[in-house]
Amino acid sequence: MDITEVEENLFAASDAKLHGEMCKELSVIYCKILSIFPSLEAARPRSKSGIQALCSMHIALEKAKNVLRHCSECSKLYLAITGDSVLLKFEKARSALVDSLRRVEDIVPQSIGCQILEIVSELGGTEFSLDPLEKQVGDEIIVLLQQGRKFDNCNDTNELESFHQAANKLGITSSRAALTERRALKKLIDRARVEEDKRKESIVAYLLHLMRKYSKLFRSDLIDDNDSQGSAPCSPTVGGSLEDGGPGGDGHAFERHLSKLSSLNFKPNFRKSGQMPLPT
Repeated sequence: MDITEVEENLFAASDAKLHGEMCKELSVIYCKILSIFPSLEAARPRSKSGIQALCSMHIALEKAKNVLRHCSECSKLYLAITGDSVLLKFEKARSALVDSLRRVEDIVPQSIGCQILEIVSELGGTEFSLDPLEKQVGDEIIVLLQQGRKFDNCNDTNELESFHQAANKLGITSSRAALTERRALKKLIDRARVEEDKRKESIVAYLLHLMRKYSKLFRSDLIDDNDSQGSAPCSPTVGGSLEDGGPGGDGHAFERHLSKLSSLNFKPNFRKSGQMPLPT
């Protein structure tokens, strides 16, 4: 891995859609390891154990990179409802990095070994945790999913209002953001189909259904159910109205939209009885 490859693999914590604080902590350490990786490879041990140590470092870095990429490319709604699973991914990525660094430490010059020790110490002092607000939003969306089978035309407005509040907290407050979210959900559905994960597909399909209804709150957002990659996102026309009580806000506008959409109904097929297990 030369310096060009290192630069290409650098991750900006600001790219994260959710779990930003955890991404920031992991990306700082990830970048530190990448910065010394050319030196690690330059040491190029010929022993079998040395080669295995470098391979384990490659795997650990890839695992950390995948976790960071997941938080930057995945659906915000999905990241919210799978918060516990995401937290576990971060912890596993940290453990893999620590283990691989300790293996590499024995096969590199002392100067690099000291840097490795510092990074291991930093990793040991890092504690990942979910953002309380994001966890709360995730719990609220899970409640909506669990109650989905019970919704009918009478309380469809309540469902959409609850979803609006959750989406608003996640920053899905414009037609552009809504379009981005719908596309991310569609990618998740495609992946679930490839993996033949029916439970995950049903859950994400219901989230997409809610997002499509929510997107109609933006009056100029001409929704294309195919969400063609070539379509231009519309600007929000409700403006501050989605932030109830904000400057220029019009809470009545939101309620009018809700009443117009209350006739839409959807019966999710992933709920039959009992608690709904969430995908990872």
